[in-house]
Amino acid sequence: MRWTDLKKCCDYYNINYKSLCTYMQKNKISKEKALSHYYQYYKYNRFTYNHVTYDSFAACCMAYEIKPICVRRYAKRKHFLLRHALSSYLNYHNKRKIYFCGQEYITFTSCCRAFGCNASYVSAYAKRHGISREEALKFYINRIEKQEGQKIDSRTFVFRDSIYHNLSDCCRNLGINVNSVYGYMWRTKKSRVEAVEYYYTKNAEEQFEWESVLYPSLSVCCTKFNVSLKAMRNRAWRKNCSAQEAFRHCLKRKKNLEMDTFYYKGDRYKDLKECCKQYGINVQSVHSYRFRNKDSDYDEAIDYIRKITKQRQFIWEDGSVYESINSFCRMKSISVSSVRDKARKKGMSLQEAAKYYIERNSYD
Repeated sequence: MRWTDLKKCCDYYNINYKSLCTYMQKNKISKEKALSHYYQYYKYNRFTYNHVTYDSFAACCMAYEIKPICVRRYAKRKHFLLRHALSSYLNYHNKRKIYFCGQEYITFTSCCRAFGCNASYVSAYAKRHGISREEALKFYINRIEKQEGQKIDSRTFVFRDSIYHNLSDCCRNLGINVNSVYGYMWRTKKSRVEAVEYYYTKNAEEQFEWESVLYPSLSVCCTKFNVSLKAMRNRAWRKNCSAQEAFRHCLKRKKNLEMDTFYYKGDRYKDLKECCKQYGINVQSVHSYRFRNKDSDYDEAIDYIRKITKQRQFIWEDGSVYESINSFCRMKSISVSSVRDKARKKGMSLQEAAKYYIERNSYD
């Protein structure tokens, strides 16, 4: 297959593009060799279950809504293969499911929590009287109904002068998770109205309005416009301004960086990222330098980062240039701390110290 873009090829085979670029740079190899290496790893990690092939074992477990680490522990404990462990764990997982009042729950504990009951008390009551757990749960629900003077399930529910068929219908219309409401009732021992009021107020506070459009939260709005939530919050905190003003500034800055051309030393670039890529420096390091030095411009920041990057470079005897002494030592499988200690104690250069350990490893 022919690809015009390396990133599209990586996305097609579910390969991390940044990891691939780092692997190419460290090992000084071509794109084809790096892709071949990662493709073999990709094929090796693919997992087939029930005639369906998944990208990995973890992806298969997530498709069945179970945790991969639980299946791996189960396989290790029973000395099973992953496929056999997954089948056994799914059977066990399905047996734990419970149907109550026409709704499915993952476990009996989650069912009790949804109705504000303690699962251990319900189980103990069922064992003590020789009845099923469902009958014991109904007993506790009836007792709570008598204490609160209201019905818990499948009864008319009134909230803020609006009448709903039941609590689930109310939560669905207000965009609230009904299980969260029942969980809040169980934790705080409060009524249904108080629990719904708590989540309704909480959702109203998290809503964010931008250009006459109401978003569920600020995070959702930032994700839609591809704006950094952390940068926006930092802007609001530093300037002591509202969330809308900070979001407007970050969005404008993002559009300017995307649309405006960038000039450095008389050369024209599409943007700052392209300029940094041309000189082999990190664009985030440039932004960090300008953040630390408020009066500096982009030219000064790029000059400084280029200077630091060049100082960190390590040149070997054959003229090969490495990013740093750390990357060189990783390539040669020697300890960078040993090389630095040897150079400091003996008063020799890093090249001489590295040569000493490389020759010693060859003798071994």
